[in-house]
Amino acid sequence: MYKPWATVNIFIVSFLHLLQGSDYENGSVKRTSLSALERSEQQIRRASSLEELLRITHSEDWKLWKCRLKLKSLANLDSRSASHRSTRFAAAFYDIDTLKVIDEEWQKTQCVPRETCVEVAKELGTTTNKFFKPPCVNVFRCGGCCNEESLSCMNTSTTYVSKTLFEISVPLTSVPEPVPIKIANHTGCKCLSNTQRHQYSIIRRSIQYPEEDGCPFTNKLCHNGWIWDSDKCECVVDVQNLPENKHLYVLIPISCFLFGHLLPLY
Repeated sequence: MYKPWATVNIFIVSFLHLLQGSDYENGSVKRTSLSALERSEQQIRRASSLEELLRITHSEDWKLWKCRLKLKSLANLDSRSASHRSTRFAAAFYDIDTLKVIDEEWQKTQCVPRETCVEVAKELGTTTNKFFKPPCVNVFRCGGCCNEESLSCMNTSTTYVSKTLFEISVPLTSVPEPVPIKIANHTGCKCLSNTQRHQYSIIRRSIQYPEEDGCPFTNKLCHNGWIWDSDKCECVVDVQNLPENKHLYVLIPISCFLFGHLLPLY
């Protein structure tokens, strides 16, 4: 009589052990899955291109997607063949045209040198009594998005491009003359952290008169009462030959005239 009950008890105990083992295994699987998801999230955040993103999210099919893109770009390719080879990926995941649109947009926002306009006076840091015409020049500067919030798009290499502009000083001392300036032009960009930025030396944004060249004009014709100063690279008052008949000056808001010559106010 006791033998059947003993058998039943053994069966129940064994079944409980199996349930506990199953719970342990399920917990282990859940922990493993969670860890894998966390790693995948970090990888996805760092993805810098559509190809890299698909490689993470669809590791077995990203090569097939690349192949399909190439096949579709061939004009003489049999459409049935291309469709047949890529049906699996298209049906299971995304439309190829949608992926192309996303990829094109992603490429447009990469951290690269971009054509932009910069204000010359701010670049040169000139005094307020000088301005340029045209006031802006066209150069390349680093711009675009980085794939991590801790990174910024920074220039890693720079060249200087020459620009010729009119420099005008106020009060007016002479007719505006073309002057050469050099503006920084970014040729290389990279997403860098704050610590990585210090690996690259600080690059001057612009150079108006490089030290090795000095002022480009050794001598220029100035109005009466003014002489050319090659150190300052501008016309200055000739204090040694100031006119004695200053009372003949007729004042107007910006400047005054003496015998038809445009001179600044004293």
